[in-house]
Amino acid sequence: MRGLIRSLGVVGLALLSVVGLVVAWTATTVVQLTATALIMGGTGHPLSSPPDDPVGYVNPYMNNAIDGFINPAFESTGPVGPGDDRYAIVTPEQFFPVSGSMTFDASVTAGLANVSRCIRGSTDCSYNPAVPGAPAGAPDATDEFAVFGYSQSAVVASLLKKDIIENPDGYPDLEPGDVSFFLLSNPMRPNGGVLARGPEGLTIPIIGITFHGATPTDSCDASGECYDTADVAAQYDILGGDAPASLTNLLAIANAVAGYYYFHGEMQNASLEDAEYQGSHGDTDYYLVRAQRLPILMPFEAFVPSPILTLLEAPLKAAIEAGYARDVNPGVATKVGLLPFRDPVQAIVNIVNAIPVGIDDAIAEASGDENNRPLGTDPVTGPFGVGGPELPDPSSADGEQNSMVSSRLGDDSGQGTGEGNLGENAEEQVVEGEVIEEGAPEGQAADNLEATTPRVGPKPVTRVGEHIRSTLDSIRLPKIRGPIRFDSQRDATPSSPTTAGDNDTAPGAPGSTPADAASPAAA
Repeated sequence: MRGLIRSLGVVGLALLSVVGLVVAWTATTVVQLTATALIMGGTGHPLSSPPDDPVGYVNPYMNNAIDGFINPAFESTGPVGPGDDRYAIVTPEQFFPVSGSMTFDASVTAGLANVSRCIRGSTDCSYNPAVPGAPAGAPDATDEFAVFGYSQSAVVASLLKKDIIENPDGYPDLEPGDVSFFLLSNPMRPNGGVLARGPEGLTIPIIGITFHGATPTDSCDASGECYDTADVAAQYDILGGDAPASLTNLLAIANAVAGYYYFHGEMQNASLEDAEYQGSHGDTDYYLVRAQRLPILMPFEAFVPSPILTLLEAPLKAAIEAGYARDVNPGVATKVGLLPFRDPVQAIVNIVNAIPVGIDDAIAEASGDENNRPLGTDPVTGPFGVGGPELPDPSSADGEQNSMVSSRLGDDSGQGTGEGNLGENAEEQVVEGEVIEEGAPEGQAADNLEATTPRVGPKPVTRVGEHIRSTLDSIRLPKIRGPIRFDSQRDATPSSPTTAGDNDTAPGAPGSTPADAASPAAA
């Protein structure tokens, strides 16, 4: 009997030990599922002080980057919490001759050098310590990171991601799952970014702008871990990820220039709630903030009755959208073409079909009755106008890569207004306006950016079933924090800025006062 009691005691002690280990491991996991935020500004805003006010500008900007974009995109287990480190990373953000004396390339290069030092944990990391709540020292290289880039700094973040993927030995403390990226108004968006549209590697002299190509989307390793990324663009922002895919559709180009003027500088104050899910490709989820009015018509809103502008909107949008590659997933690299319309026949059909739609839209608006459509057309619900594809349904995205393909070019199979249906699992690459089939993907306040109803809730970038690591082998010590993830639609197996060491700025830090915060940012 005594032996039995002793055996039961040993078993009980073992069970208590297991329970204790589980509780301790769970508590550690709760601490782990957080992230260190590395926040960069846009052109004209290096986030150093001066010129940027650490309390009046930098702190609100960082708060919105985290609360408006990063945290809504994270799954519930991995936001940047109030107690987590938040760094205002200093980057030059100059763009000669618009802002400062540095060329775009020189500014991007200096910014990339600094953020690379920061993510490696170097004491030479240049950040703004005057921001309320700024950490006392450089980031820890063993942290997990959320990197936020807007406009020019989205290029910096894209090049950082590319460097981490291509040169993993240069980042020995990082591996897929340790870093997530949030790209706002990204000029390197694969289908829409102006720096991805042109010949890769070509540099425009004097002003120094290089076509870097597309932000990579092929970071996932064999286990399914990725450098998860969310990319948000304003519709028709030529420098912010929605440039036309045509060099000769002058209407689309003029509209996109106006879109840059009206939307680009406002995106820093928008949020993910203003955006709609546009599709996924590789490790990246894409979102679009739709334009409530064509930017090219917005200058006339002050003196032209709204129903008249609505009358013009539908056919104008059909002509403008004919210069875009909306039939291609936003994550597939798409080069610019020479034809004004990618499919001239379909474009003409869409423009003709859009005329009665515009008339009905105008009458419905003028009468105040949305059902007053005497010509019997259906209202267009998608952001791309008559004949354009609808946005994908996030609920159907599990296990597949969403594409914006609605029908093959030239196929006028849409009903009613000619709108297409979303194609499934379509992977395409457009080079000089031609579509080539591929088997798999390559590796201040925004009052004019109103939310569209119904909105798609923030549901980007995660791996189902990876909320915790289920085996001890997957816990990589001495990491203190665990992986950060976006909540995806995809399912897959300021005083002067100083470094932590007292340096004032990163190499190439701004040498002149950038553009005023109220003016539109430059790329």
